Parts: sequence; C-alpha cells; structure tokens
Amino acid sequence: MVDRLKGHPWKSTSVGDETDSNCPRCKEETIHRVVAMMAEEVHLVICTRCGSQHKYRPSLAAMRKKVPLPSERQARLLKKIASSQASKDGESLEDWRKLKEFAGEGQPLPYDQNVSYHENQAIQHPTFGLGFVRTVIDASKVEVVFEREVKILAMNRLKSD
Repeated sequence: MVDRLKGHPWKSTSVGDETDSNCPRCKEETIHRVVAMMAEEVHLVICTRCGSQHKYRPSLAAMRKKVPLPSERQARLLKKIASSQASKDGESLEDWRKLKEFAGEGQPLPYDQNVSYHENQAIQHPTFGLGFVRTVIDASKVEVVFEREVKILAMNRLKSD
C-alpha cells in the first residue's frame, strides 16, 4: 500500500499505485488504484472492489498514521551518501578556485565539442558556466572542473553535414 511508503525519499506515489481510501459506494475503507494526480497529491481513485471512480478520501487511520522512520541501516546509508556528495562538492570547488587563479583573467573559450582543448584551459559552457580543463582523457574526451561539479565533455567531434 502506498500509504505505508509515503514520505520515504526513495518512493513517491504515482498513477497505478494502490492506496486505502473511503469508498462512498461500499461505505467502508477499501483498496483503491490511483487514477489521477494533482500537484503530486492523489486526486482520483478507482475502488478495486466495486469499480467506482471518485475523489481520493483518506481514512482517519491513514491521516493519523505516522510515517515510519528509516531503519538504522537506511539512515546510515542516506547519511553516507550525503557526506560523500558534500566532500565531492568541496573538492571540485577547491580545484575550480585553484585553476581559476592559475588561468588568470584571460577570456574563456566558448565550449564547442568540435574543438580540441588542452589542460588548464578556461571554457565557458552554456549550461554549467565557467570551467577549466583538468585532464585530457583521450583524443575525444576532457575532464572539466566547474564551480559546482566535475564533468566529462566531448571534444574533437566531426561535424556531420
């Protein structure tokens, strides 16, 4: 049932899921299938017992039900993922600052996948912003450090006419 999973970061309610709802035809709480969502909230459901379609009516038990906390193992895993993401962000930002100081005030080249780049070259990407080539991986790929993240971008692509 969706109600039991509600609030977990790895599961969200979607059309086709099952949930508990008060059915006006059956006059009791039954299992319903979600038919429509509005603003990430269940809007319309179909009763699996009688087949009637109606607006979602949460039961009192569902409204009072507390969202279970993640298990100890899940909490450790979520904490580990968050900390590794934070350390990666800090490392890329530090590398970006060092490369910016090294490059000076020169004008960065606009990124073009058909052009060849070399290490420590400044690039202006339309989506990621100012970046610096950290390493040339091979003849067609470069690793670029942007202010928020590190990306592998294409270079030396042949233009197809």
